Amino acid sequence: MSLPYQIMMVALMVFGFGFVVFFHELGHFLAAKWVGIRVEQFAVGFGQALFAWRKGIGWKFGTTNKELHRRCEAHLAKSLPEQVPSEYTEEQINRASDELGLGETEYRLNWIPLGGYVKMLGQDDLKANAVAEDPRAYNRKGIPQRMLVVSAGVIMNIILAAIGFMVVFLIGLKAPAPIVGSLLGGSPAQKAGLHVGDTILKLDGVVQHDFTKIALNTALLREDASVSLEYQPAGSPGIVKQTTIRPERMEPDAKSFLSLGIRQSEDLLGADPKEISREDFKKIEDTTVMLPERSKIKPGDVIVAIEGKPVKIDEYYLFDRALQASAGRPFSITVKNEQGKSREETVTPSLERPYGNKGLSFIGLQPRPMVDVVSEVTSVKGKVLPGDVIVALNMVSFQNYPDVDMLKDVANKAYQAGKTLTVYVQRNGQVVAVDGIEPKTRIDKDHRGLGIQLGSDLSPVTSIVLPDSPAKKAGIPDGARIISADGEPVTNWLELRDILKRSEGAHKLVASIPDPKNPDEYEKELQTFTVNLNAADVQDLKNLRATHSLLLREHTFTRHTDRPFTAAAWGISETRDFVLQFYVTLKRMFQGSVSASNMMGPVGIVSAGARFAFKGPDWLIWFLAMISANLAVVNFLPIPIVDGGLFTFLILEKIQGKPLSPKVQAVAQIVGFALIISVFLLVTYQDIRRQIGM
Repeated sequence: MSLPYQIMMVALMVFGFGFVVFFHELGHFLAAKWVGIRVEQFAVGFGQALFAWRKGIGWKFGTTNKELHRRCEAHLAKSLPEQVPSEYTEEQINRASDELGLGETEYRLNWIPLGGYVKMLGQDDLKANAVAEDPRAYNRKGIPQRMLVVSAGVIMNIILAAIGFMVVFLIGLKAPAPIVGSLLGGSPAQKAGLHVGDTILKLDGVVQHDFTKIALNTALLREDASVSLEYQPAGSPGIVKQTTIRPERMEPDAKSFLSLGIRQSEDLLGADPKEISREDFKKIEDTTVMLPERSKIKPGDVIVAIEGKPVKIDEYYLFDRALQASAGRPFSITVKNEQGKSREETVTPSLERPYGNKGLSFIGLQPRPMVDVVSEVTSVKGKVLPGDVIVALNMVSFQNYPDVDMLKDVANKAYQAGKTLTVYVQRNGQVVAVDGIEPKTRIDKDHRGLGIQLGSDLSPVTSIVLPDSPAKKAGIPDGARIISADGEPVTNWLELRDILKRSEGAHKLVASIPDPKNPDEYEKELQTFTVNLNAADVQDLKNLRATHSLLLREHTFTRHTDRPFTAAAWGISETRDFVLQFYVTLKRMFQGSVSASNMMGPVGIVSAGARFAFKGPDWLIWFLAMISANLAVVNFLPIPIVDGGLFTFLILEKIQGKPLSPKVQAVAQIVGFALIISVFLLVTYQDIRRQIGM
C-alpha cells in the first residue's frame, strides 16, 4: 500500500469525521431555523475560529464578529447619534444587522476539530440563566419546539448512519464471511458441535450477514443464556443444521464481552501484495524476529494441494482437517507463486491454547514456553531468538522449568523491582544463558515483559506438572520428557494426546527424568508411571487442537445489493444493532461486567479510523456510519450539557410547569461538564497508552 494512498485515506477519514460532526450540528441548525430561532453561530470544532463566513461580509480569517460590529455601530451612529457605541444593546446590533442585510449566522471552522456547536440566541450550554427578550430567542419558544431543536442533532446522526450503511451495501462491502475459521478447544462453539468451515446462518434467530455481525450480536446476548444457532456444515451446500450454544467470557472474572470462541476463516492464499510492502514482508522473514514457518507462504502465493490432493482457494477447512490429523507431524503442501511456478513446502503444526483461563496442559503436563516472535524494539532482539525454548529464569533465586504464566509473573516482578533477568534457553540442543535482560515491554494493562510472544514447545518435555492433575497424582515430576505411552513412541504432545484420548482408565507413560543435582541432565534409567483418566480428562484431551503460523489472507465476500430498499433495510438494521450494542455496553460497564478500558476516545477513534481507511473506501464509510450511530447515543445520554441532558431538563419543565431554577441547572451543568471532561481525559489517556504500548 503506497504512502500517498495511505495519506489520502487518512485525510478522507479526518474529513469524514468532521462531516459526521457537521451533520449533527446541521440537525440543530435546520430545526432552529424551522421553528424561527435566531442562530448566531454554526461551528465545526471548538476554540477560536480558523476562518469564518457570513452573508454580506464573506470569508474572513478568524471571526467575522469584529467586522459585523464595526458596520452595525457605524449604522447605529447615524440613526442614534446621541447614544454611546459601548451602550448599544444586543437587540439594537441585531436590528442594525438586519437593516444592513448582513447574515444573522456566522459559519465557522474552529482550531480544535473535535466537535462542534450551534449558538442560538437565548441559549448557552454553559450558562443556565441565558435568556433573551427577542421573540426569536430559544428561551421564548415552546417546549415542543425546543425539544425538536435539542433532539434534531441525534436524529440526523441516526439518519446519517443509516444512509452511510445503505451506501456501503449499494457499492459493496468487502466483509469477512460468517464462516468458522478456527475454534478454540473447550469453547462454546466446540461444545455446540461446530467445526472449522461451518457457515453460521442465524444466531438467536438473527441472520448473520458477515463475521463482524457474529461478534456484535454475541455481545448483545444475555449472560448465562443458551440460544439457537443455525449453520451450514463445511462442504455441504444446501444442508442446514441447528444446535444451541451458550456464549461465555474468555475468562470468568474478566470484564470482557461474551464470545463463541471462534475466529474468522482464511483463504488458501498468501497476503495480498497490494496490502503488504516488500519491506514489511522482510521483517516477517527476519529469523531474529519470527520463526521461518511464518514466511513460508509469501504474498501472492496460492496453496493448490495438501498432501498431493488438489484443493480450492476457499477450502480452508480441508487444510484444518489435515492440521488436526497430523498428530503434530509436518505435512506437505503444494504452493504456486504469482508467476505460476510450483514448489513443495511443509507445514509444522503448533499448539493452540484452549478457551478460557485454564492454560494449555496435557493431563496436567504443561509444555515448555517457546519464543514465537521477538519484538523489533525490545532489548532482547538478537539475544533471544524465535524457536528458543525457555528452560529457566533467574532474578533472585533460580527457577526451573517456567511455564508461560510463571514467565510473565517473574518478568513483571523483575520490572517492578528494577532488576534484570538471566534467561536460560535451549537452542540447537544446548542451554544458553542470556544475561542482563530488562523486562520493559508492556504485555497487557498491568504487566511488563521481555518483548517476546510465547507459544508452546511441541516436543513432549513438561515444564510444570499441575497440582491435583492425573499426571501429578501419578508422580510425574517437573521437567519429565515423555518417551512413550501405552507402548507407542511419543515425539510430540499431539501424539500423546491421540494415544491417551482413546479411552478412560489406566495408561502407562514412560519418561526420562531430570537429574535432581543437574536439571539440565537426564537420568539414564527410564521410569514408568501409571496415569488414570476419567471421562472429563479424556474430553479435555479431545478438545485440544493444533494450529499454524502461516501468513494467510482472510476469507472475504462482498455484501452487496442493487436494490435500494434492501440496502435501506440493511442500513436501518445495522444502525439499530450498533445503537443497542452501545447501550448494552454502557449498561454492563455500570454493572461492572465490562471494563471501562474498552472505551475509546478521539485518539483511539483516529487510530482505528486510519486502520479502517487503509482497508478501502467501503470500510471507511462503514466506520464513519458506525461513529455517527455511536455519537447519537453519546449525545442523548441524560447528562447535563449534552443534548440528552437538555432534553431531560425540558421534560422536567413540562412536568412541573416551569423551568428548573437557574441555580439547579448551573450545578447540574457543572457536574455534567466535569463528568464529560473526566471521561474525555480517561479515554484519551487509555488511547495514548494503547498507542505507545504502555
